[in-house]
Amino acid sequence: MKDEDKLKFHMKLRLYRRERDFGPGVTALMELVKEKGSLSAATKEMGMAYSKAWKIIKHAEEDLGITLMEGRSGGNSGGGTVLTKEGEELLTKYQQFTKESQIEAEKIFKRIFADFDS
Repeated sequence: MKDEDKLKFHMKLRLYRRERDFGPGVTALMELVKEKGSLSAATKEMGMAYSKAWKIIKHAEEDLGITLMEGRSGGNSGGGTVLTKEGEELLTKYQQFTKESQIEAEKIFKRIFADFDS
């Protein structure tokens, strides 16, 4: 059996208090803002409307009770967007959580489905 035909799994982890609104999408947006220093540049790369990105971020912030990113006025050098200290910390912890969860889930998957594709 080809590797591409073997059984696989996919997990999507989200953090939330009431609504499931902090997950892979918000994380990708935050990673791009961190890299590019601009929400506008991040949304362009993702092919997402700027207004939609702000709504997604604001919903996550409201649910989690922390500010994830903030805009900065720029004067001559232009403005930008940066992650807050709390946003950086949450992003780092979420990335660690998803990485470790994936490793453990792969172990469980292999144990439970070891003979499935035999």
